Amino acid sequence: MTEPSSRRGLPPALRRIGAVVSGAEIAVGALALLTILVLVFFQALQRYLPIDQIAWTGEISRFSLVWLTFVVAGVLVSTRGHIALEIADAIPNRMVVRAVQVFAMVVVCATGVGLTIEAWALVTTQGIVKSPVLRIPMSWVYIPVLLGAVSITVRSAIAAVSVAVNGPVLREQEAEDHMNPMPGETAS
Repeated sequence: MTEPSSRRGLPPALRRIGAVVSGAEIAVGALALLTILVLVFFQALQRYLPIDQIAWTGEISRFSLVWLTFVVAGVLVSTRGHIALEIADAIPNRMVVRAVQVFAMVVVCATGVGLTIEAWALVTTQGIVKSPVLRIPMSWVYIPVLLGAVSITVRSAIAAVSVAVNGPVLREQEAEDHMNPMPGETAS
């Protein structure tokens, strides 16, 4: 497996920090996914069992879906798991591929900045609003969204700089083909 695009050329200390942050984001995402699974299954059971309905299960499930979406989005950016223009990777001119990848990361970064600004506005203004069932401040609900938006912004900026400095990130198979040419071919 190749190294994520956002980590190429970074000092080892920053790589370790990135690995720890990625691990934390994945752990929170896994917990959110497990929460959704358990609570939605429990909601289905509540319909068929002669027990009282528990209203907060639906609220926590919805919040967990939002948290899952935003918390792991930064990891997807740095591992090329997000939507990408992989068709552009096949262009023979590496400078064009580099330009397309840098432009794509700059667009993701700009989107992340917009998301961060809006998430910050929600965190700072929605403290008075309470969730319908649990009555927790909605600003608390938006904190993981803010952290995910910041992660998207930082990781896409790092990836854009990394691609601009180190060259384009190729798909794994294409990169292996360049490193291990067929007999009779020359490495490019």
